[in-house]
Amino acid sequence: MGSGKTATGKNLAELLGYSFLDLDERIQQKNGRTINEIFQNDGEVSFRDQEQKSLEETAFADKQIVATGGGTVLRAGNISLMKKTGKIIFLETSLDVLWERVKHKKDRPLLKGDDPFENLKKIFTDREAIYRNTADLIVNTDGLTAEAAAQKVLKKLKWWRRSK
Repeated sequence: MGSGKTATGKNLAELLGYSFLDLDERIQQKNGRTINEIFQNDGEVSFRDQEQKSLEETAFADKQIVATGGGTVLRAGNISLMKKTGKIIFLETSLDVLWERVKHKKDRPLLKGDDPFENLKKIFTDREAIYRNTADLIVNTDGLTAEAAAQKVLKKLKWWRRSK
């Protein structure tokens, strides 16, 4: 949340001449509701089910960059599918930078509550190891624009492909 998955993904897709898909946007379009509304009315489990279904419907497309939600990796089946159909890139971002990027956003259901920073910190702490262990590539985005982050990802992808 706040790492720049959508903005960086769009830029990377443009650099590669690929299509771009944001899973959250797809889920919102299919439902005619925002992520907040889905969380509020149906709960997180329902959202994660829809997220998994959308990933399954789109994962096998060629030449596509997919921005998943930050919680997509919470289901082992999603990780397996992403590994089978592409590369997982972790846009590593420090907690302070994430907070600066999301602290004024009202569309982050997991930050709702009395202490949004503590909610973000808990999510960060709970998920960081999963992201690291799941990722094929890790790219730090602190201090980078989405364009610069996409360039950095592209450079690492080219290096990674040569080293395999």
